[in-house]
Amino acid sequence: MDINKLIKKWVLYNKYKYGNVDLNSVVSKIVYENPDLKKNIKEIIPKVKEEINNLSNISREEAYNILLKEYPELLEEKKKEERKGLPELKNAVEGKVKTRFAPNPSGYLHIGHARAIILNYEYAKMYKGKFILRIEDTDPKVKKPDPDVYDSIKEDVEWLINDKVDEFYIQSERLDIYYKYIKELIEKGFAYVDLSPKEIISKYRAEGIPTEYRLKEPEWHLEQFEKMLNGYYDEEKAVIRIKTDLNHPNPSVRDWIAFRIVDPNKNPHPYLLRKYGKNYVERYWLWPTYNFSVSIDDHLMGITHVLRMKEHEVNSYKQKYIYEYFGWEFPTIINYGALLVKDLPLHKSEIRKLIKEGKISGWDDPFLPTLRGLRRRGIDREAIRKYILEIGPNPVDVVIDWNKIYTYNREIYDKKAKRFFIIRNPVKVIINDLPSNKIIKVKNHPEVDLGYREFIIKSNIFYIDINDINNKYLRLFEGFNIEIIDKREDYIVAKYLSDSMEDARKLNAKIVQWVPEEYKINIKVWEKDGIINAIAEKYVLELTKDGEVIHGIRYGFFKREKDYLIYMHK
Repeated sequence: MDINKLIKKWVLYNKYKYGNVDLNSVVSKIVYENPDLKKNIKEIIPKVKEEINNLSNISREEAYNILLKEYPELLEEKKKEERKGLPELKNAVEGKVKTRFAPNPSGYLHIGHARAIILNYEYAKMYKGKFILRIEDTDPKVKKPDPDVYDSIKEDVEWLINDKVDEFYIQSERLDIYYKYIKELIEKGFAYVDLSPKEIISKYRAEGIPTEYRLKEPEWHLEQFEKMLNGYYDEEKAVIRIKTDLNHPNPSVRDWIAFRIVDPNKNPHPYLLRKYGKNYVERYWLWPTYNFSVSIDDHLMGITHVLRMKEHEVNSYKQKYIYEYFGWEFPTIINYGALLVKDLPLHKSEIRKLIKEGKISGWDDPFLPTLRGLRRRGIDREAIRKYILEIGPNPVDVVIDWNKIYTYNREIYDKKAKRFFIIRNPVKVIINDLPSNKIIKVKNHPEVDLGYREFIIKSNIFYIDINDINNKYLRLFEGFNIEIIDKREDYIVAKYLSDSMEDARKLNAKIVQWVPEEYKINIKVWEKDGIINAIAEKYVLELTKDGEVIHGIRYGFFKREKDYLIYMHK
């Protein structure tokens, strides 16, 4: 298809589907349909922007009609995809598929991990297979594990999938298994100990030539291997390398390093130290690198499909050598793009700094993109799941669209959240001529039977939002109509008009939330930029329980936490 027609097609679909057009979403669809265009992405983006501008004024209905006329197959295809869910998994056999999520435990899981968790879990369940969780913690020096996050990782994964993982492993507890397999490779002549300085290794690798140690007999390497195990060599004095093609076009693949020495006295493994003690930790000087431990574990654990970010593409070349040397079948690899987060702290060092400075409450701060934070804020796991399934295993990087997640979350709670009056910027209103002992009953939900609450009005003092006082006529939601008479420094004077909804329509009265004096409570609302003091009706606390999600009329959704509210979204 002509590139201009392809761009128009996906701009129209974006407009029809979401009401507005997201540049990244359109580009993702274009590249997904025609991967060859990826290399021309810089030239394509300006054309996409131009087409978005050309079609900016059309309605969703107009976009649909054009699609129906010019690209009817797209609408049919989308309906089919929506029924099926994720696209078919290559080389999948029902009952045999096994996938894994394998995080490094250096910090808490965040929304960026959700793509790997959900895709791997959903595919495993789609084919009645198994989904495993494996903690990859074989680098106690550079990517130092945080022993506090091991349990939380499992908790967060199982919360997100709403299920138990089928199997759970921790790599640092499997070191003897890795030693067994590297010893076998040394015996077969497929791996060797290199005592060269790291500068020489780097130089020779770049030039594609062997160091002097590559040609030594296996017996010599086995002796050095035993010395490495027993702490004979210090850090950076010896490594174990896998023999590959020294002429491989990617220098990093050439005789890549499979094991390094880490002095347990200088860099004890934090998790093993806490769980097993110092004497246990001091036994282990030799640690496998990522590509070795992953290769062994993926085979031994029966992993059939590896879904991971495309940045790992080069690792497949390295890992295939291990599989070939042992005669194992290599798993099917599916590479997808990263899920990028903007405008929120994501890096562990940044979050730790904010916690230390007291700017956020911790790793579960409700306005962090950590899974713990999102859960605390009230973002339902199903909303995250729907968003990830919508993106699918697309190879293009995606900037996370929080509005879509909020839309899915709103759909989940819209029919089950009780609705209350909460006023962010309150101003006092004295209403003259208000009938005494007025009784107002308000449903807790306009469509679903969630009960009702009753207001017996004895005072003529109310509170409304200050942003509503520029309207001469107001209708207090489910209540009565008033007219603004005077605006004083500290309060507003109004006049009661009638209860009639028909009168409100004739006056074009704005419908507003309200709180009467005798039902007023002061409540703290935790928003992204800090905690504010608001006013709410007392039923907000009387008719809800801790952890319940509620809807503040004309304000947004909130999650109750103890005696305050966490703002979720509109």
